[in-house]
Amino acid sequence: MRIIIAGAGQVGIGLAKYLRAEKHDIVLIDNNVNRLGNLSEQLDIQTIEGSSALPSVLEKAGAGQADILLAVTGNDETNIVACGVAHTLFNIPQRIVRITSHEYLSTKYKEYLKSQNLDVVLSPEVETARHLLDSLTISSAVDLFKLAEDQARVIGLRCKKSSPMFSKTVKEVTQLLEGLRAKVIAIRRRHRLVPLQKALIRYLDDVYFVVAKDDFQQLLDILAYQKIDPNGVIVFGGGKVGYQLMRQMEQLPKYKNLTVVEKEEERAVYLAEKLDKSVVIHGDGLDDALMDDLNLKNYQIAIATTQSDESNILLSLVSKRNQIDKTTALIHNQLYSDLTFEMGIDAAIDPNAVLISAILQHIRKGRVKNDYFISSVVGEIIEAEAMETAKITSKEIGKLKIPEGIVLAGVIREGIFVLPDKHFQIKAGDSVLLFVEKGHVKEAENLFTVGFSFF
Repeated sequence: MRIIIAGAGQVGIGLAKYLRAEKHDIVLIDNNVNRLGNLSEQLDIQTIEGSSALPSVLEKAGAGQADILLAVTGNDETNIVACGVAHTLFNIPQRIVRITSHEYLSTKYKEYLKSQNLDVVLSPEVETARHLLDSLTISSAVDLFKLAEDQARVIGLRCKKSSPMFSKTVKEVTQLLEGLRAKVIAIRRRHRLVPLQKALIRYLDDVYFVVAKDDFQQLLDILAYQKIDPNGVIVFGGGKVGYQLMRQMEQLPKYKNLTVVEKEEERAVYLAEKLDKSVVIHGDGLDDALMDDLNLKNYQIAIATTQSDESNILLSLVSKRNQIDKTTALIHNQLYSDLTFEMGIDAAIDPNAVLISAILQHIRKGRVKNDYFISSVVGEIIEAEAMETAKITSKEIGKLKIPEGIVLAGVIREGIFVLPDKHFQIKAGDSVLLFVEKGHVKEAENLFTVGFSFF
């Protein structure tokens, strides 16, 4: 497939790396030649200097033969125009656009965006807020996905020294979970995967499980992870992410006693006008006097979403010192992300990584029902339908050759989640859950049928 990516920022480069690992033909466009640098040689892709909104630039990128345009520059107008040109002049079948302006995203202008032939519109701030909320009420949870209409879930738990899985092998953890429909499917150590067969789970490893919905709470209990009652949430930073987060929490009854602290007076006034159920405080979260007045011990959850990584780390550490159960920091710099784990901050969220994952979820098709990205540098959970002619239905699982880089996570049969043993045989119509490491999608496709494509 030929995929054109407009914008060589962190999101564009991240997408190029992931999709190139799947052997796709990638063209990266940016009007800043310094951003493109030597990415052509590093990633084995084509790079073009110029504006992606110009027909001549898209034509040079081979838009006439392209299958997907991902418009992810930092300029909303450029992204919108690029998608319109891609549709009208080059008939690119799929067009996904990044939009950051709240005005464009408002329901008032929804029809305008529809008229611009945009297949999928994604907001980094909205997606980041959603991602934060998914695992916010579970201690040391870094990810949570609901699969197959919530028949099963995938949860990533950061290993604590107090957890029974600390310093255990995957086999030993499996024995701990005997009787549950639960399975370890991946272990992330910093920014790489650890082979499951050889893994000894270490402090701060992110361990990913697939688990039946009915066994979810028991899994948390056995591994010593608590659910947090969100009766007191404080957000530091009322920018775009903070605002979207507050709006989404206001719509969910379980979140109570919501407070947002904003340093800029004009922004604080805006928040007070737009938010209905939240207390807005104008002030600097790092001011000692304000912190004393806030009495952080009244809160269970603290989220730092300012524009400064350093401030977010400090605010999270201060919150943790005040015995807040769950602290989360918005972090753009990957180097800081590693440090936050060692400092004891419960979760670090990179908005760019969240947006990359959201975009990748929308570009699969074929017989894929759902796609959930754990990380653009790690892999994804794919829910796909098995067919009569598929290799995966040809024999018992124990006799199948599951390629390296793929873990059979479970099967949904007649609406029920099954954790299959080696004697289980997948049937046509079953939904199969696979964890697929980065770069191994083609091998996953081959398990289903000749000519089947996830794209």
